[in-house]
Amino acid sequence: MININITSVCQMTRLVLPRMVDRSKGVILNVASASGMYPVPLLTLYSSSKAFVDFFSRGLDAEYKSKGIIVQSVLPFFVTTKLSKIKRASLDIPTPERYVKAQLSTVGLQTQSNGYLPHAVMGWVTTALLPAKLLNKYVMSMGLSQRARYLKKQKQGPRAVTPNCS
Repeated sequence: MININITSVCQMTRLVLPRMVDRSKGVILNVASASGMYPVPLLTLYSSSKAFVDFFSRGLDAEYKSKGIIVQSVLPFFVTTKLSKIKRASLDIPTPERYVKAQLSTVGLQTQSNGYLPHAVMGWVTTALLPAKLLNKYVMSMGLSQRARYLKKQKQGPRAVTPNCS
């Protein structure tokens, strides 16, 4: 988790930033996660590593903006991908194509972006309106529910396959 979400971001930045400084232009989009906007119980390491990506990106933007370089922290909620295992798009869960199109329209306008209007509304509600204690309780209950479903599925084991004897 640390190698994927922290070490790789730092190493990639170290590779591309010097050339951008030489050219006095460039854009770095670091994909954090909405999970990095607040603590996520049961996903603490993931949530914390995504918070690092967000803070790292915002700090770099402050350091390099005057050199013509844009650094943006991208904090999506759910998107329909194989990784999320969400197959159906909806208003609040876009396809990757819809999300990317919306996200790219925020480059240069925001240092930190949820990238997609419904996600921005969700981000505002979860960070500005909900008390942290209530949000933690809700996120914890969701995590416990997901864990219970996963463990139940694991306990059932692989489904029996009957051979097709024609």
